[in-house]
Amino acid sequence: MKIVVVIPVRYASTRFPGKPLADVCGKTMIERGYQQAIGIAGIDRVIVATDDERIVAAVNGFGGNSVMTSRECASGTDRVAQAVKDIDADAVINVQGDQVILDSGALTGLVECMAEGEQMATIAVPAKPEDLNDPNIVKVACSIRGYALYFSRSIIPYERSSGHYKMLKHVGVYGYAKDTLFKIKQLPQSPLELSESLEQLRALEYGIPIKVVTAEGEFHEINTEQDRERIIREWPL
Repeated sequence: MKIVVVIPVRYASTRFPGKPLADVCGKTMIERGYQQAIGIAGIDRVIVATDDERIVAAVNGFGGNSVMTSRECASGTDRVAQAVKDIDADAVINVQGDQVILDSGALTGLVECMAEGEQMATIAVPAKPEDLNDPNIVKVACSIRGYALYFSRSIIPYERSSGHYKMLKHVGVYGYAKDTLFKIKQLPQSPLELSESLEQLRALEYGIPIKVVTAEGEFHEINTEQDRERIIREWPL
């Protein structure tokens, strides 16, 4: 089985313009994400999918692989799909370009899920108390077999009786069988997806199972200059 990692990045950002090229302890943000992905066992290739020649130049500069995609891509998933359209791959893992600290064990678990034939898989970590009421942090509830039942910006499940379920925070890293990726892209947006503004709900609403790899390691992303400063301060790399 051929498994490809695609890291979708764009130069424009309202909160942090040019952030893929921002310095994080001597390396660009995109190089840090790329290096973590390239070291995962079972990965055949890592590709940066971007809409900007400056990012292509930076990726070429550290010896990475890149592909130009349209500036009209509406989402990272659209950019990933465009990047792998003509690439020989059985499965695709979408790692967000702003993820500068990744749990390699969880990524290995995601690779194993795809090698075992899952249609779609993602990652979750134990939620912290401060995560629960933050609508920017997505929560996921899972079945006994480890498949996603629902994703929400609200607290799920509601604890009528506490101590039975360990609440999980969703990490936006996905694995797709290649044909599943294109199937999801072609499906119309679904009611729950539109209500929560969560793209992964489209898969669930149309009956596509999502396996959840539960991890204990760290995942940190950079969305603002303040995030970058915090990472440099708290996580010397």
